[in-house]
Amino acid sequence: AHRGEEVTDSVLDGERSAAWDEAENRIHAQKAVLLWCLGKL
Repeated sequence: AHRGEEVTDSVLDGERSAAWDEAENRIHAQKAVLLWCLGKL
């Protein structure tokens, strides 16, 4: 999410925000797809 455009700082950094957890999950999914495409998974 883009700060100030799509979401406010307080929402993104709030204690109930799942944004950072979701971003981490996306990284792992992207790595898995890349490994699969390279035939290493």
